[in-house]
Amino acid sequence: MGVFLASLFFSIAVNSITLGLIAIAWLALMLVERGFNVGRTGVDYFFFAYVIVELLASAFSYNPAQSFLFSKRLLLISVVYMMTTFVTAKRIAHRLTVVLLGTAGLVGCLGVLKLIFADKVETTRLGIFQFYMTTAELMMMAGLFLLPFIVHLATPKRIRMAAAFAILPILISLYATVTKGSYLAFAAGAVFIAIMREKRLLIVLAVAIVLVMTFSSPYVQDRLAGIFDLNHPENVSRLMLWKTGMRMLADYPLLGIGDIDMHELYLQYMDPGDPAQHGHFHNMAVQFLVTLGIIGFIVVAVMFVRIWHIEWKIYHQTKDDWFEGSMALAGLAVFVGFQVNGLTEWSFGDQEVVLLFWTSVGMTLATKNYHSREATV
Repeated sequence: MGVFLASLFFSIAVNSITLGLIAIAWLALMLVERGFNVGRTGVDYFFFAYVIVELLASAFSYNPAQSFLFSKRLLLISVVYMMTTFVTAKRIAHRLTVVLLGTAGLVGCLGVLKLIFADKVETTRLGIFQFYMTTAELMMMAGLFLLPFIVHLATPKRIRMAAAFAILPILISLYATVTKGSYLAFAAGAVFIAIMREKRLLIVLAVAIVLVMTFSSPYVQDRLAGIFDLNHPENVSRLMLWKTGMRMLADYPLLGIGDIDMHELYLQYMDPGDPAQHGHFHNMAVQFLVTLGIIGFIVVAVMFVRIWHIEWKIYHQTKDDWFEGSMALAGLAVFVGFQVNGLTEWSFGDQEVVLLFWTSVGMTLATKNYHSREATV
């Protein structure tokens, strides 16, 4: 499992292989023990509803074959169950967290080295092992994983220092991706952490934002200015894209067009003058509406609400414990960051990103299981 968690940040091939091997070993173990060894999550029925609506949308899809193929993303939910089944004690969670966040820190260091030694003309936006947008989302979530451990007053000093050293290259790498959506996502998650745990962090965030706005390169400043300018070409393009999505939804309202690539159908609905290089809608809500229809969107929204509700309860049950409380707060912060990033990207469609999201959910839900078990011992 350690290899699976580490490879989240550097190799989708290694990650997929290790996930498959874990699944095979898991099934073999259940056959040998003649039992159904799968940890409960509290989201089981909601996951099941999402699976059903995804399959129904595929059955009635504009392109059923492709939709059923893309529905393989449902298998990634198994990561949640993998965590709740095998992370059965705090010591296991400790080790896996060190692997996950330690690897993130090392990859962040590689990003810094790439910035130092790479061709400055060719590397305007940093991608470490992935496309720069994927790198941005992974670094954003890794930073939000680490931040609660830094600000929890009961965190042991050596661990707090290690987390602080790890988060620095991660945030430098995030900055170097020049990805506005991930900037906003990290800021939203960090503000949430500050409100929930340490309000003085708001001052640090405010100072950091002022420094970035003041001393960043003209290219970065132009990108940042585009966040607030509806007439910026990227924002105009996004609005045209989402308007086209609403026209598609009007023709496929209940179960959508299925979980497919948009490009072919998009050409039939696009506005005149739209560059039309779109395979998805750069917005999770619009994407779910168009691909799964109103019914599917409601199912997915309720599933996310349920995840948030459970993670919220876990945080309030564990917040005084430096490790469990920080892990639960990290799960909530990653949830916030993932959703905010999803306002401008199809984050749920990027396997590397959604695997890290499901990992955060699984580790948070596992916290509830072993916290309850150890509290009764």
